[in-house]
This record gives sequence, structure tokens and C-alpha cells, in this order.
Amino acid sequence: MNISLKDISKQLPKEDTSNYRSLNKQLFDTSKRTCVVIDDDPTGNQTVYDIPLLTEWDLETLIIEFKKETPTFFLLTNSRSLSQEKSSDIYDEITKNLLKASEVTHRKFTIISRSDSTLRGHFSEIEIIKQSEYFKNAITFFIPVMFEGGRVTINDIHYISESEQLIPVNKTPFSQDHTFAYNHANLKSYIEEKTNGRIKNNDVVSLDIESIRLLDVNILSSKISAIESGKYCIVNALNYNDLDKVALALLLAENSKKQILYRTSSSFVPSYIGLTPKPLLSAEAIIDNNINTGGLIIIGSYVQKSSAQLKYVLDNANQIEVIEINVETILSNTSNTYLESLISKIDKTIKTGKDVVVYTSRKIITGKDTNTTINIASKVSQALVHIVNGITVRPKYLLAKGGITSHDLATKGLNMKRSKVLGQILPGIPIWEMAEETKFPKLLYIVFPGNVGDEKSLSKIIQTLS
Repeated sequence: MNISLKDISKQLPKEDTSNYRSLNKQLFDTSKRTCVVIDDDPTGNQTVYDIPLLTEWDLETLIIEFKKETPTFFLLTNSRSLSQEKSSDIYDEITKNLLKASEVTHRKFTIISRSDSTLRGHFSEIEIIKQSEYFKNAITFFIPVMFEGGRVTINDIHYISESEQLIPVNKTPFSQDHTFAYNHANLKSYIEEKTNGRIKNNDVVSLDIESIRLLDVNILSSKISAIESGKYCIVNALNYNDLDKVALALLLAENSKKQILYRTSSSFVPSYIGLTPKPLLSAEAIIDNNINTGGLIIIGSYVQKSSAQLKYVLDNANQIEVIEINVETILSNTSNTYLESLISKIDKTIKTGKDVVVYTSRKIITGKDTNTTINIASKVSQALVHIVNGITVRPKYLLAKGGITSHDLATKGLNMKRSKVLGQILPGIPIWEMAEETKFPKLLYIVFPGNVGDEKSLSKIIQTLS
């Protein structure tokens, strides 16, 4: 049942507005540890800036980062697009390499397993990390809030806020995802569901908003330290004031030798590392006026919000070239010839300075089971990669819509191994700067998550950068 955000806010104690964020930065900096954010798709950096993004996690790469004492970095696994088995292999490999790199460099680290604020993803990933002997006694905090997208947790129920109404996440289209469907918005029940009953609802603890707002942060930290080893804990939070205070309590608990793992969405990262909020990026600050080519916008995401944003662009497009990719054709034997004709058209258009919107046909094609469906999605993504591989004209910018799409275009289309997130152009929508080894060095790369923004957001970005 939907509830009013205004009504529920009236029932809660006043939020603690102390500047915990600055205290978090001090404590995190003095901890001399690295925060490693293992991200299951490339959208999790949507709340941070000036932080490295890596697409490789071999031992040598991790040792280099630890030796440099990099405070925070992201490992972009794109595991949400993979089978659970392949995802588990990746997280097992990363965990082992992080532990070895830490041993070699004597650098402490924290793991944040970053996933979707609408609860789509392999929850098994955090379970794989916990299988390590080193982490077997760690408590795990589950914090899927993402305020930039209106995702909040109250009374252990995860909601999406729309027009001041809180909608339980299991009553939204996200819960019907063809790969990651679920039944519960109550996060304790969600954990029981995703662990196939191995962890019972009653075994999961939580921090309620009343305690977060009313308790002294040191008492809150003691409460965290008292949680039994191996347990899961839900964090309820309505805004960054709540989350920043919890993050400080967690940092204090870690400082007292409590071992903690995190399964979170995007908002937790800046709270935990104490990152000062930064204004949205302006076109004047990032666009090189010497580049006269058009922008390239590629839309692969099929979620309802992405399709609505695309429709608004198509209905209001003026000086924009629009190219629809027929998915059935790219799954056929004639796909190569078809794609080459599209590449030629894109090159010619962006060379004239005109923006191009390329999108996959909106009919969702699924397989007989989850793995087959994932394979179909992979073939579609490969076609989009082929297009980026094939273009020869450098666009003014490249915008990728959807997590899987943006990861594959960056790593396989542009050959990215390391880049930097500059900031956000709209709330929850980051811009990266490609490194020198990529196909188009210093290219501005906009990662637009499928489930972020309103129907006008995509159009607004295109107009801003034109």
C-alpha cells in the first residue's frame, strides 16, 4: 500500500542535522584504509566524483592501487549482466586478490558490494565474499537507499518515492524484472527470499530511524558493535542526515575492530568516505568548444522509465537524427551487414555536427530460461559494442543509457581499463573522462542508469550539451 512521505515524516523524530559528513571524512582518512567498491554495473559512481574506475582486478592492478594508497576506487564487474555462476566466480576472484594484495602491501581495506537501489542483482555476491575465511565473522549491512532516485527504507520496507508518495518496491515494475524478480519490499523478507530461506527473516536485525535520530552516535556505534558475528543488519534512512550519522557510527565500530561488510546502493559511498557534496556539472565546464561533431546517444535499457524518456525525446526531437535498431535483425544471420550500414550512417551524421540517438527496438525478446534471456541481452549488447568499435568519427560526447549497455560500450567499445568520474550532470547521472588508452582519449562518457530521472531528463541532457 502506498503511503504519503509527508505523513510518515510527521510521525518520525526530527532528523539529526549535525555535520557528520565532515567527521566521516576525518575518520576515514585517518583509518589509512582503502574503500573498494565492487560494482555490479557501471552506474554506482552516480553519487561521487574524482574517483578512479577500474575494469580489471588482477592481483598486480590491486597491488598498484594499494601501494599508491588510493583512498577509494571502483571495480566495475558488470556482473548484473552475467549468470549467478559467473558472477560468483568474479566475486570469489576479487576477494582472494584483495586479500593477497592487502597482505603484500599491508594496506587495510573495506569492501562495499554496490548494487541496485531497486533490488535487482545477484544478492549471492555478498554471500560469496562472506565465504572467505577472513570475512566469515563479519556482520553485513544491507543499505539499498539511493536518495537521488527517491529510494528510501522505513520500518524495514524499501520504497520508491514518486510525487511525495512512497511505493513499496515490490509494487513497482522493477520487482518483475525478467532476470531478478522478487516478492518482498520488507528487506528482512527479501534477504530470506534471496538466500532461499537459509537466512530467516527473524535472524536479520535492523537499525530503525528513531534510534538513528535520537541516539548519540557513540551509543549507536556500540549498538552496532554488539551485533552478533555473521548477522545481517538493515539500515532505515530517509535522507543523507540519517545515513551520514549511521556511516559515522559504522566507522567508529570499525575503528574498534568490528569487521563489517557492506551491500549497498550508491548513496552510502559518499557518506562512508565523507565526500563533500559537489554541484552538478555545467556544459561550459566540460564541453570542449573546439569539437564540432555531434553527440552520440545509445539507448539499450528496456526498463519502463528508459522507454518513457526515449519516447519524450522522439516526440520532441528537432535537430536530432534518430536510428532504431531492430533487435530481431541483429539476432539473425544478416546482422553484420545491417550493423555496417548503421555505422556508416552514424559517422556521416555526427560529422555534420548533428546529434544521433540510437536505440534498440522496444519489444523485449526473452528466452526459455534466465540464462537464455541473459544470452540474448548479451548479443544485443555485442551489437551496440560493434557499432562503437566501428565508428571512426569522434563524437562530442557519448551517452549510454542502461547499466549493461554503458559497461560494455566503455570496456569493449572504447577499450577502457581505467577512467575517472568527474561528477554528475543531473542527480544520479555521472560523467566519466576516458583515459588515454581508450579509443577516443578524454572523451566525455555519460552513464545514464535505466531507472533514474523523469521523462524529460534524457532530453534535458541532450539539449544542455548541444
